[in-house]
Amino acid sequence: MTPRQTSATPRAPHAATVIEAGGPVIIGAGLAGLSAAVELAPLPCVVLSAGALSIGTSTGWAQGGVAAAMGADDNAELHTADTIAAGAGLCEPEAVAAITAAGPAAIDWLTEQGARFDRDVTGSLKLGLEGAHSRRRIVHAGDATGAELLRAMLTAAQHTASVSLWEYALVTEILTDADGVTGVLVRTPTGMIELRTAQVLLATGGIGGLFEHTTNPLSSRGQGLALAYRAGATLRDIEMVQFHPTALDVGIDPMPLVSEAVRGE
Repeated sequence: MTPRQTSATPRAPHAATVIEAGGPVIIGAGLAGLSAAVELAPLPCVVLSAGALSIGTSTGWAQGGVAAAMGADDNAELHTADTIAAGAGLCEPEAVAAITAAGPAAIDWLTEQGARFDRDVTGSLKLGLEGAHSRRRIVHAGDATGAELLRAMLTAAQHTASVSLWEYALVTEILTDADGVTGVLVRTPTGMIELRTAQVLLATGGIGGLFEHTTNPLSSRGQGLALAYRAGATLRDIEMVQFHPTALDVGIDPMPLVSEAVRGE
């Protein structure tokens, strides 16, 4: 997202308690938000979760695993080629190359933070195979990889002194002035809070909950995109929505997800 010109409509004054954040504010407490908070240490930051910590995040619902070129017969270039081929002309090659190159280090970092991935008797990672991959490169924790990553990163964040975790803290607006971001307006069980900061990181998940059929939490409704747009950001490629290819049609919503591993193993 890049800044856009905007003539914001003046809003009515809000009665809110003013608190200085003392550093960046991260909106969202899934894997992305928690990882960012831990990485920022020792810089103080505040992580805002709209509900209870670890509840309602897409992270916790992820099953199959994380793709990274960890095998002896694999490398980032092969991973890049597989991804671009599967993308059918819609990928940005530079972005794909950067992400696949960072994959192995990300797995090592998550392991250092306490994530327990499946390993064989020698201690090596058990690597799964999924659709469109030419090598075994799926790092997993049973069939509940997301839940394990969320557990590990929440524990890491809770043990990081510079991270302040707020539950039931719903951001209703990113506040700005002529010079940029000035803070966020937060609805909490005890009232409205104006949390002042010049740095806001959006880690709010996707928009799956907007659709009639989804395998995502129904609470994922694009709130982060709306907050950013109202604050003056330009939204890009918002039509590029990935729908999980396998789910159970049993008449409930969200639809129960079937692991992507069924298309590889």
